[in-house]
Amino acid sequence: MKKTIKKFLLLTTLAALPLIVLVAIYVIRDPFHVVHPITKNAAGQDSVITGNNAGFMAVETYLIHDKDLHFDSFIFGSSMSQNYKASYWKPYIDQDASILHFDASGESLEGMINKMNFLNKHGSTIKNALIIIEVEMLGRPTHDNDIRYAQHPATTGFFDWFHFHTMYFNAFRNINQLKKVFTNQPLEDEVIDPIEAAARYDSINEVYYPVIDSLIVHDPNKFFTQQRLASRKHARLPAPATQVINEKVEKQLRIIKAILDKNKTNYIIIVPPCNIKPKLEWANLWLMQSIFGEDKVHNFSDAPDYVGNEYFYYDEPSHLISAKCKDILDSAYHEQAIPRLRNPYFKSKPIH
Repeated sequence: MKKTIKKFLLLTTLAALPLIVLVAIYVIRDPFHVVHPITKNAAGQDSVITGNNAGFMAVETYLIHDKDLHFDSFIFGSSMSQNYKASYWKPYIDQDASILHFDASGESLEGMINKMNFLNKHGSTIKNALIIIEVEMLGRPTHDNDIRYAQHPATTGFFDWFHFHTMYFNAFRNINQLKKVFTNQPLEDEVIDPIEAAARYDSINEVYYPVIDSLIVHDPNKFFTQQRLASRKHARLPAPATQVINEKVEKQLRIIKAILDKNKTNYIIIVPPCNIKPKLEWANLWLMQSIFGEDKVHNFSDAPDYVGNEYFYYDEPSHLISAKCKDILDSAYHEQAIPRLRNPYFKSKPIH
């Protein structure tokens, strides 16, 4: 009997050995930077690899640095928000504000709500908020089954650490990914252009592009090459007109408004231009302004100088160059409310 049990245990161990080895490699090599997301470099500074799950990294940055920096001001949004720099925003809010980029790649309204609630649960008051909501976000679901977009388990009550790491481990054990791990190749299937390498202000989760921005200012043709511009498929696509704010989306927007009111937040919402992509329809703009206030929502999605100008965007996904983000921010804060046609969502009087 004892020999049978020992044999069973030995066979079970041998059968499980490949899995045990894979788990050990996953933990030690941490190819997706979700086991040890923020490490130290040779200089003792935080070292974060750009291009991983940006939403996860934002939460980890908050958890590590909030105890020292006491964040009270947050830039929310998708990757479209990253080029609205803290230094651009700070002149319009308190000079002693402590700013964190609290964004996520492919951010959704649900993800934004979860992040806001997470901050309050951790004792942070959202004193100031810069909220970037591109048109496509208004209809974007969460992608918690995708390693690039899955929400941090700390921000959502239904996605726990076990399922989070199971998803990443399943992606890791793919043989093609394993080959990349052992040859130190990038895990994403993309060609990395050396001049596009990003730098970071790790403590506030801010990405910037020193080489690109220098080229754009001093010798733009070296960045906006004909080959680069011709590769942008979106330049050949029409912009569909889309009615995006349904009942579910309206409810999410009102939840965001309630959270901001609870925190007595000084905030501004920018709908940014996205090159050759859907613009915000007037009915949707009116609804957003009726929820948040006309002086709070600033629509640049159909700004004529920005839409169709390839030289204002870093890439095909329409990430606006940093200098133009500064211009939009300046314009939004200096914009004067103008009389409009009667808002169909206001029954008593038009907004001014």
